[in-house]
Amino acid sequence: MYRYTRFALCFASGMCLLAANTVTQSLAQTTTDRAAKKTARPQVNAKAEAAIQVKRKQLFTRMLSQPDDLDTAFQYATLSIQVGDLEAAISTLERMLIFSPGLPRLQLELGLLYYRLSAYTTAQTYFEAAISGENVPEEVRAKVNQYLTGIVQAGKLTTYSAQTRVGVRYQTNANRGPNGEIIILNGLPFELNANSQATADGNAYTSGKFHVSRKLPQQGTSLEFDLVSYGSKQFELEQFDLAQAEMTLGPAFDLGRFGIDNAALGVYGIAAGAFLHEDFYASFFGAGTRVVSRPHARLSTSTKLEYRYKTFYNSPTVPTASDRDGHEIRFLSSGQYLLSQTRALNYSAGVTRSLASADYLSFTSYGAQIGSSVAFDSPFKDKQKWVFGTSVGVLYKQYDDPDPIVNISESQEDMEYIAQASLNIPLKNKLSLLGEVDYRYVDSNYTTREHNNFGTTLSLVKIW
Repeated sequence: MYRYTRFALCFASGMCLLAANTVTQSLAQTTTDRAAKKTARPQVNAKAEAAIQVKRKQLFTRMLSQPDDLDTAFQYATLSIQVGDLEAAISTLERMLIFSPGLPRLQLELGLLYYRLSAYTTAQTYFEAAISGENVPEEVRAKVNQYLTGIVQAGKLTTYSAQTRVGVRYQTNANRGPNGEIIILNGLPFELNANSQATADGNAYTSGKFHVSRKLPQQGTSLEFDLVSYGSKQFELEQFDLAQAEMTLGPAFDLGRFGIDNAALGVYGIAAGAFLHEDFYASFFGAGTRVVSRPHARLSTSTKLEYRYKTFYNSPTVPTASDRDGHEIRFLSSGQYLLSQTRALNYSAGVTRSLASADYLSFTSYGAQIGSSVAFDSPFKDKQKWVFGTSVGVLYKQYDDPDPIVNISESQEDMEYIAQASLNIPLKNKLSLLGEVDYRYVDSNYTTREHNNFGTTLSLVKIW
């Protein structure tokens, strides 16, 4: 019974942490989209970028001596776009308009560049000028009309986005039971009953990310609301059925007004709740702040600091849940570096300090994860690219005091190793099929905690 109760607590707490990290990723992305985009993602790999930069310097020198050489200027602008220097491309094309006023090709390119910078009013002016002539090809006119429609959408005060997932998951150790049948409690061996040993099981699940952004009267300021939800139904181990949700609400500020380009600051409140089996299990209330930025055309980062007060509720399933009541502070940094248009590296690292009413449940944890992704052509006749991703990570957790039932003289100390892989296959209408596999191994000085688990997931992902 003791082992089962301990697992229920750890399981639900881990799931709440997973949901919180998902919220962070969603918020970081939406805030990055709001940041002033004076640079853009390069369209070439790092090696090609270095060669292009050398060529750009040569072309720039030539432009200074021959400002009316439109071929050189256009070549410089094209290379600038490839390396993500949109401002250089814009200034060059606008100078070209002085020598060739009203040239539709230049007006169209400028419209596209200003659109990428989210300067929609200026982009609209250039788009409308590009299709104002009499002999505009229909494909050009259709393309411009698509962007004009996008500008109308971007001009709305309130915007919405969502991502939903439904799928099934199988785990070889769904209850995170110990590796062996024997555990050690204060130096004495005890044989686990069948319910407490590692048990395989599957579950059906659904999850969602929902985002609402409302522009405020102050330029560069918006009010952001996010909701992340998760629910799972086990096939056999129904005592681990889980439902949870976390909401955040607060303003976001473009830091360009303070001379910090490509960055935004968010401040938000946090509210969350979770059900385990048929009972209300936990609630969380707190606040957080985050800074997202793009310090380089290839690099985007997110840093956050959050505080939560945790309240747990006793139930027949978890009769001692309230022992986990207390405060928690989390610091997390994550980022992505683009090697090319199809390859990327990513990382995350964080520290958590969790205080509980029972000191043996208070802990400090340190974690880090690195990964990569690559997009490649579909093996079928489809223009959409498939994306394969891998990652590895570690999580170290040190508890404050010994658990008197397990080891009266030594505190629990865990090291968790994680390996994951995924394949995303786009279908149609922003729907994709996602396959995932993961392996986790926990090495602990408490035999009640030491275990491993292999999981596989298949789901449908829809973006709205």
